[in-house]
This record gives sequence, structure tokens and C-alpha cells, in this order.
Amino acid sequence: MRRRVEHTASRPARKVGALTPSITPFEERTQPLPRTFPLTILARDPGVLDRRRTVDPARRILRTVVDVPASRLASGPRGPRFHVIDFDPGRKGRRLHRALDLAPGARPAKGWGFVDPYRDADDETVLNDPGFRAQNVYAIAARTLDAFESALGRPVPWGFGNPQLYLVPTAFCEANAYYADDDQALYFGYFRSVDGDTTVLTCLAHDIVAHETTHAVLDGLRSRFLAPGLPDQAGFHEGFADIVALLSILSAKETTAQLLGDPAARRIPKEAVSSDALRQSVLLTIGQQFGDALHINRGDGLRRSVQLPPTKEWLDPANREWQEPHRRGEVLVAAVMQSLVGMWTRRMEPLMSADDTVDRARAAEEGANAARHLLLMAIRAIDYCPSVEFEFDDFATALMTSDTQVSPDDEFDYRGALKDGFGAFGIEAKIAPPVPLESKSERPTYRNFSYAALRSDPSEAFRFLWENAEFLGIASPYYVHVENVKPSVRVGPRGFVVSETVVDYVEELILTREELDRLARKDAPSFQSPPDLPSDTQLKIWGGGTVIFDEFGGLKFHMHKPISDWDRQRRRLEYLVRQGMWDTRGRLGFSTGASLGQRFAEFHQPVSNLQEQW
Repeated sequence: MRRRVEHTASRPARKVGALTPSITPFEERTQPLPRTFPLTILARDPGVLDRRRTVDPARRILRTVVDVPASRLASGPRGPRFHVIDFDPGRKGRRLHRALDLAPGARPAKGWGFVDPYRDADDETVLNDPGFRAQNVYAIAARTLDAFESALGRPVPWGFGNPQLYLVPTAFCEANAYYADDDQALYFGYFRSVDGDTTVLTCLAHDIVAHETTHAVLDGLRSRFLAPGLPDQAGFHEGFADIVALLSILSAKETTAQLLGDPAARRIPKEAVSSDALRQSVLLTIGQQFGDALHINRGDGLRRSVQLPPTKEWLDPANREWQEPHRRGEVLVAAVMQSLVGMWTRRMEPLMSADDTVDRARAAEEGANAARHLLLMAIRAIDYCPSVEFEFDDFATALMTSDTQVSPDDEFDYRGALKDGFGAFGIEAKIAPPVPLESKSERPTYRNFSYAALRSDPSEAFRFLWENAEFLGIASPYYVHVENVKPSVRVGPRGFVVSETVVDYVEELILTREELDRLARKDAPSFQSPPDLPSDTQLKIWGGGTVIFDEFGGLKFHMHKPISDWDRQRRRLEYLVRQGMWDTRGRLGFSTGASLGQRFAEFHQPVSNLQEQW
């Protein structure tokens, strides 16, 4: 018997009308299409309130209006990159909520007459209206993707090949949210708080939506980062998603100002923006409502990585606490966010008056500027990371190196602050040297190459790698595959424009444990694979790298993880054995063994320490 699927209408909210003025038919045909349009979203989550004394009591939840990249929208909302489908399979029976239409008008063209139906919505509407859920996830996901594309200087594809990512605001009744690559979707759960007083919807949390969108974007940029590898790869996915979520929220100075000191005061005391005060603030907390609903250190949210004391314990492979992806990712988040706090407080020092107070709006502006700068630095670094076998040192080096290309002067010493922040956790941040071109014997060959083809054709890029395999240190006897060829135009903070082409490639070898030992010992006689591994176990080992060409087709940088780094291969195999990452055929290094669509969901499974959920 087929179950009936009920369609319910979103509660009508007061509309502000089309954002374009009345125009004549001639003007309608000639008026340019907008680049952005404003939408109301939650600034953090329903647990963060607007503290101004003059606010309407029915609108206490802190919200903000953001500019969303404009594109033709069908109901859903559904655009060229995102499609919201609000299907709720569990609450009060299976229910497909009516699609939200954000462009019901026909001006300046069909699908472009944008409205913001929730500009004046009250808190009850925010919490209960399916239409607002759809608007919130669409706007935040679109802004997150736009931040990546603006920083990288090119469109970013999804990892699954199709153009649209599904956003499902109420996908299941569970304290979780995750990206399902096989389903091409972001799933957001909902659950009752432990005290039973509140229903928590993860789709209403700005940081959770941005976090999960970042997983999807990163999967499109670096699909091999979830191959069975060193523990830093999975930890990076979680840590980087937290970094993007926090920095993108902090980049909005208006809402940041609301959470600094007394919102009724124009000037606030120095203590309100001290390092300790900022570390304790909700501004640097992930999952405030989510964590409180589970009674995880109530008031501290889900994660407050900025408070993690500098430590190098995570480097010990025997310390199992630091093998869990969220916990390991916290190291990266702490290094970046502690650097941000230091930058922020230093930038406010010249603004302090004789009575040790600072203008609240200016303090928020300095924090927003620092956060925006760091966000762009972090995103640009992805292109300079090796394509596989990733470690935190690689990201720190990529961040420093890529930033020198667009911001050579580094006026506010961001790179120095980050180097110190990473160093406190034992992460080596250095500027990679350019490919050496000093002598004829140390030059790549460009014989018979078309630079136009190098900027777009993987076959031409492979030919370049093949011709220069010895120069680049690529092991050509093994399988080598060019994954991506990505032309990019980056703009630095002072308007400095850098045009580059990024080529990602991987090296791959399948062999038994016995064959690996024999091969490795030719170069490293003391090499020893895990002793409890049967000799006929099939293994897959990886190498790879990223090649950066300049605007004239010259080779600039080569970030390489050689397949013949036998020490790294030994560490990787030991980790995979410890974690039990066998595939269904008893092989090691081929896959994590996760079910289809569950690679990211497994990161978020509950463990003994509830702080490691989600």
C-alpha cells in the first residue's frame, strides 16, 4: 500500500515586494539583471539572541540581511547550483512542504523578480515556517560557494559531476547533518533537546549550513582528500569546514558588533574585546544551540576550538584521542582562530582611547576585516595543496606560499601571525621555493607545447608531466593521472591580479604487501610494513602533486608527495591498520569501507565524548 505524501503550504509572511521599481515595457527589456539580491537569514542560530533593549520582543533571535549571488530562480528555491527540497520523512507523517518562490515576479525577466518574504518575520515564523528554512539554507549555501569562487577566481564544480546540489532542511529526526556525495545532497537533521523543551533544527544554524556546504565544495576541489590516507586528511575536512564557517560569520561586521560588549553602548571597555573575552565569546563557538541542547558543557556550544591549549600531543600516532577527525581538526581550527584573535586585538590597539575604551563598531570592523582576509587566504591555499596524501604541514605551507603571490607586502603581517600560530602546535608553515630555473640543466622543457591547451586540456597537461617527469621527480613507471586543469584569476587585498593555471595529478600503485616490502627496500633497506599484515594482502599506495603555471605558461611551483616516500607510506599503512580501514574485499588503501553516501556521515557518529558529535 502506498503511503500518502502530504503537501503543506508554508505559513504566509509579510512580503516586502519586488526589489525593482515599477518600469515600462521598454525599460524592462533593457534593464540589466542584478548581481546580488538581499535575503534575511539567522546570524548564528536560534540560541543566539539580539541583545539590544529596543528590539521587538517577537523578534529576539539574532538575524541579518545578506547579499546573495543572483541567478534565475525557480521555486524551491532552485537555481543553477542549488535545489532546496524540504521533505520531512519523520515528523507527523511523511511530508513534502510547498516549495518557496523567491522570484514570483517577471521583472526584469522571468525568474529574476526577487523578494524577501521574511524581512519582518517574527520568531515563531523563523522557528516553524518551512519557507524560512528553505530561504536560510539556500542563502547561506550560496554565499559559502560564492566565497570560494571569488577567492579562487573560477567556478567550482561539485565532486559528483552534476551542476545542482540538493539541500534538504528536515531530512531526518537525528542530531546530525552531513554531506552525502552519492545522493548529491546536504542533509540537515532535527531533534528534541534533552530537557524536551526545544526542537533543534540544524538547518537554522548558520555555522552548520556553512560547515556542510564547505564539505561539498572541498569534495569538488580535492576529491582525493577522503581517500584512505594519513589521519590529517579526514581531520582537515572537518577543521577546514569549521574555519570557513567561523570566518564567514565573523566577516559580517554588523552582527559581530551585536555580540561585542554592551549593545546599547557606543564605546565598550578594553576588557570586552580582550583576548580572553573573544575566546569565550559565542563568536568563536561552533554549534551553540546544538551543543546546549545536548547539555555539552552547557553554554559552550558544540566546539570552542580556539580555547585548545597549544600542544604537540596530537603528533603521537599512539595517542588515539587525536585520531578522531573532529578532534584532530580542532588543532587546525585552534591554530587559525588563535592567530585571528591575536591579529584582531593588535588591530584594535591604535583605536583605544585614554580611558581604555574602543568604539564598538570600529572594533567589529577590525575583526571582520581580519576574518575576511584570513578566509580568502585559507581558501586560496587549497589550490597550492598536493592532490593526495595530505598533511597539516602541507596546508600551512600552501597558505603561506599562495598568499605571497597575491599579497607580497603582507602589510599587517598575517603570514607572521599564522606561522607562530601553526608553530605552537608543531605545524611547520613555510614559503615553498619556486621551481629552480637557474641553469639549463634545471629547466623544464616546453618543446612543442600549446599554452592554450595547457590551460584546459588534461591530455596536454599529462604530456607536460611526461616530458618533464625526471625534472619534476614523478615516478613515470607507475600509473599517473591528471585529475584537473584549472585556470584561475586571483585578486589580492590591494587589487593585485594573479593569473595562474593549476594542474592536479595523482600517482597510483597496486601491489601486495610482499611486493611493497621488496620495492621499498631498494631505496630504504630498513623499511618494514605492519608485521601483522598478511604477505598477500592487496594494497593501494598513492603519490601526487599540484603544478602551478604562471600567466605566460611558465612553471612556478610544484607541490609534490612522491609515491616513493617510503616513510610516509609506512606511517599511512600503520594508521590504516590501526583504524581497520579494510574494504569489503579485505584490501587496504582502496576505500574506507563506508557505505555509499555515508563517507561524511560517519565523521559525525556519536562517540563516548559527546563533544565529538557532528
